[in-house]
Amino acid sequence: MKLSLRTRIEAARASFARACAALWAWRWGRPIGRAVLVAGALVVLAAIGRSTLAGAAAPAPTGDDGGARDPPIVASAPALPATTAPAQEAPAPAAAPSETPRRGPASPEDPVVLNQATQDDLQRLPGIGAKRAQSILQLRAKLGRFKQVEDLMKVRGIGRVTLKRLRPLVRLDPPAVADAGAG
Repeated sequence: MKLSLRTRIEAARASFARACAALWAWRWGRPIGRAVLVAGALVVLAAIGRSTLAGAAAPAPTGDDGGARDPPIVASAPALPATTAPAQEAPAPAAAPSETPRRGPASPEDPVVLNQATQDDLQRLPGIGAKRAQSILQLRAKLGRFKQVEDLMKVRGIGRVTLKRLRPLVRLDPPAVADAGAG
């Protein structure tokens, strides 16, 4: 005789409840049970974090653009039918020359110059998004110019730890041009 799905689920639930009651009654049951629950929660959190970061960890394309990063492609457009003439396509390359190519992340060899940086330049810094870059630009407008790197700490969300991470990646002003006559 076959049992219905509901009956089997109720039997499994009752069996699980008896096992849990026996585990809690045992002297070491509660600590072991809690450790198992914590380990299970950590596994679930790790799986969630891995799936969330999978799209963000796509490798940056390399080429003539200096290592510029493009957002990962999530879905591709459907292929055009073979009868479509190439002349009907929109001229996409015409818009590209007007845009300035985005540079890679800031580095000590290619720092961000705070007193001349645009919002895109500031976003090259780690932990600086569009809102924080806009806040930095507003502070620079209010101060006239940054006199020291520590002025960045006046921006909400930038503290000592963030400043310590940003310090090697920023300069107040561009390096002075060497004398052309010497050499």
